[in-house]
Amino acid sequence: MKQVLRLTIMMLVTRTVLGQSPPPRQASPAPTIRSTSTLVMVPALVLSESGKLGRGLGASDFRLTDNGIEQKISVEVAEPQSLAVVVLIQTGGTAPRHFKDYRKLGAVIENMMGAPRHRVALVTFDSRLEEIWNFPPMVDGLTGAFRYPQSGDQGAALIDAMICGINLLEQQAASHRRIIILLSQRQDNGSEATPEELVRRLGESNITVYSVTFSPQKTRKEEQGVRPLQGDMHFRLSPDHGLLAGKSGSSEPLDIASEAAREDTAAAVAALSGGENLRFADSSDLESALSILTSDISGGYTLNFRPSSNEPGLHIIKVQLKKKANLDVTARASHWSLETPTKN
Repeated sequence: MKQVLRLTIMMLVTRTVLGQSPPPRQASPAPTIRSTSTLVMVPALVLSESGKLGRGLGASDFRLTDNGIEQKISVEVAEPQSLAVVVLIQTGGTAPRHFKDYRKLGAVIENMMGAPRHRVALVTFDSRLEEIWNFPPMVDGLTGAFRYPQSGDQGAALIDAMICGINLLEQQAASHRRIIILLSQRQDNGSEATPEELVRRLGESNITVYSVTFSPQKTRKEEQGVRPLQGDMHFRLSPDHGLLAGKSGSSEPLDIASEAAREDTAAAVAALSGGENLRFADSSDLESALSILTSDISGGYTLNFRPSSNEPGLHIIKVQLKKKANLDVTARASHWSLETPTKN
């Protein structure tokens, strides 16, 4: 009886928001036209040893290389701006035990935006995409969707969900800052798309991914919390922020990044895009993690550059501070060049 009541509430909320029933399970976004701009946006977070945000930096304080070649950059300090946000929520596997933690998620994300104008979309998924709320006009109605998700099967198609989120954001105005928030387990389970495709699509976009993950096993509180160590994933940044070889022994950037997306999908997409990967065990942890993300989104920098080389494929981005002064910087790790532009 409770399940029927929840389903009825969910249907009423969705019809109120959209004026129609949610799309069928396999609904997919319309084909998109991708931008051919060579401008690459690199989110960068500067923190002190105590975890405080580094303020007051400009272009002359950063050094950015693209495949080892130093680039001319401009720097934007984060400020209130229009946001386009896609929230991806896993409903399969062990995710249902966290549904109770999502009850305030709509209000928390609303406060998290802090922008004069913003748009929010929602995608739920198990072993395949379940429901897609494609930027409904009445954002408040999504609160019901966050509060009453429906349990899925045993899968967790993180890669398929990520590509869906990229598709949705590519339809939004270029003036919006584009963000994906992923709530899921760490590793993909059941996607049809490949890790290589995800790395390419993410690298083509100027989308930042923030992932907040739970353990697919029985949660152990001591393994949760904020800013998890990434030493357990074979794709990681070396002390000088250069990519290490993967477990396969390959030193090819695409192979390394693809291995990462297989081993720890949530952490890999965050690292590649310049976002963050945090963990949570309960609603309190989740609110704390989102509070950290709010601070990082509003207090970070965006480094912009046009690559001096447009060699097709995955490019490795490396960002350093010229004078560290007890500050550390983490930033987007890669971008993908489609092709060498033809000269007129």
